[in-house]
Amino acid sequence: PACRSKAARSRPRAGGAEALRTSDLSVVCGTLRVLGLDPSLRAYGWAIHDSIAEGRKRRVASGHDGTPATTVPVVRFMQFRSLVASLLEKHDPEGVGMESPAYAAGPFQRIHFGLMMFALEAVFERRKDCVLFDPATLKLLAREDSEKRKGPMGKLDMQRRVQVDTLDPSVIDNNEADAYLVALYAARFFDLQSGALSPEDLTPSERSVFVTRKKRTKTMRGFVVKRIAHVFRENSRYFSFSKVPPGSVLLPGKSAVDPRIGEFLASVEEES
Repeated sequence: PACRSKAARSRPRAGGAEALRTSDLSVVCGTLRVLGLDPSLRAYGWAIHDSIAEGRKRRVASGHDGTPATTVPVVRFMQFRSLVASLLEKHDPEGVGMESPAYAAGPFQRIHFGLMMFALEAVFERRKDCVLFDPATLKLLAREDSEKRKGPMGKLDMQRRVQVDTLDPSVIDNNEADAYLVALYAARFFDLQSGALSPEDLTPSERSVFVTRKKRTKTMRGFVVKRIAHVFRENSRYFSFSKVPPGSVLLPGKSAVDPRIGEFLASVEEES
């Protein structure tokens, strides 16, 4: 993970714990900047999240762009690919997070899938690692703890989550808010992968999405339980494009799961 020197201070962590103050100057490691994308033909949201910064500086930049319906359809997709490429060129983030199509969303699912693939082309060309969150998963992550936060997460709830993270009372565009949260949780996932975060540092929702999610499927031989958390879905829900050499188009071999995650899963299953 990338590192940056900064003045040390006690900061809240997931679960209410606090980081220890060890000195007046420390080196903080982890993902620094992540580009978040919320693809849409009418309002394509984007945001740059800095996971090391504090307060309003955590939202480095954000915006949204649209295309008129009178434009040749494929040109609309090409325009957003160019938008993503220009953002990667300008901000050079460590990674990318993207909202993927909602499941069973009808024709909008096909449009969103096309937008995602055009954007992934630009991301792959620059060899940036990328993680995908569908809309329902993003809302679950923003809820943080389903036991404490009940009910659906609407647009205003997502905007408020950005306000809390950036300590900024201003309300940003809802498309930019979604993009910012995609970047925020993508950064958290990258930090879990790199070891900058441990499973114990995650919120209950993050633990579910990133580590513990399972799916029980009925087969001819009986029920089979499959792990569907993000850490087990490389080349499906996240891509390590940075491992692909220039000139190659072969998917890289899947990374080994951090032993700490295996130990955490073992302890969780033992408790249950």
